[in-house]
This record gives sequence, structure tokens and C-alpha cells, in this order.
Amino acid sequence: MATINKNLFSHLNMDGEDPAWEKFGKLEFSRKKIFQEDKVYLVEQGIVRKFYIKEIADLDQEISVDFYFPGDVFVVGDSPKERSSEAVFESIDKGLAWEIELDEVKEMFTVNPDCRFVQNYYLSKKLNAAMKREMLLLKNTPQDLYEYLLKSKPHYIKHIPLKYLASYIGITPISLSRIRKRIS
Repeated sequence: MATINKNLFSHLNMDGEDPAWEKFGKLEFSRKKIFQEDKVYLVEQGIVRKFYIKEIADLDQEISVDFYFPGDVFVVGDSPKERSSEAVFESIDKGLAWEIELDEVKEMFTVNPDCRFVQNYYLSKKLNAAMKREMLLLKNTPQDLYEYLLKSKPHYIKHIPLKYLASYIGITPISLSRIRKRIS
């Protein structure tokens, strides 16, 4: 039986012997897998992207807003707002994640005070990342954003397809190609 690589998730500060680990189910996923709502996922291998669909005339445009790499945690359908806004979580490549029902996690939070620490850690990390991304988008040009990714998140450049990176920065793939050409 496969087990979670607990060292990869040591930043969650959960005891390696905590019975909560046993509640996670193994999920091997292929490319383009859409993740189910009302679950929490721990990414062990592969990359997952979060995006929204924007309808423009008769076309649907995907707007990438976040990426999850090995060691990351993400929640699908955490709130009615997120469900109604049609956030989609889709794998970029094949991989392995561990899943648990959101209701089980909520129950653990009420029973185990140590789980509250994990919840607070996760929420503060997500809030800080969202605020930083918002400031980057407001204050910088697309070229500045790409250069920021080159310096601060080179794994994004290395592992995320350019069309998703362009969407993440807020430009077209052609514009991103021009920026890459100017920089090199």
C-alpha cells in the first residue's frame, strides 16, 4: 500500500504518526484531470492549475490564477462563492495527489486543536500569496511580471506551458513570446 510522502508536507506541522494521515486516499491522475469539489488535495507529484473561464462573445477564455506543485495543498469548492465563480482545478501533467473530503477536514478542525494550526497556516499562506499577486498585477507591466517569475519562481517558467503562463500574467501567448525574445 502506498503512503503519503510526509516529508514533502512537513511544512504543515502535522505529526508523522497523526491518524489524520490515514484518512487521505490516493489519487493518481492523468493530464487534463478535473478535480472534484468539496475535497482537499495534497499534491505529491505533477502540477495542477486553477483557472476561471471568461466568456467573450462566442469564445471561452481560460484565465490561469494559480498553480500547485509537489508539496502544495489546495481546496476545491471551499465556499459557495468559489463554486458559483466556476473555478476549475485541472492537472497540467500526470501525477499523484492525496485527497480527503472537506467535511472530514472540518470535523478534524473541531476535534483536534492542532489541526487549527494547519488551517491557520494554510489560510495565511493563501492570503499572503493572493495579496502579493494582486500587487504585482497592479504595479507591474507584463514584462516586469515575467522577469519576476524568472527570478523568483523559475519552476513556473520551466514546468508550465507558455499559454498558461501568458494567461497567468494577463497577456496573449504572442505577447509573451515577444517579451521572451526581448529579454533573451
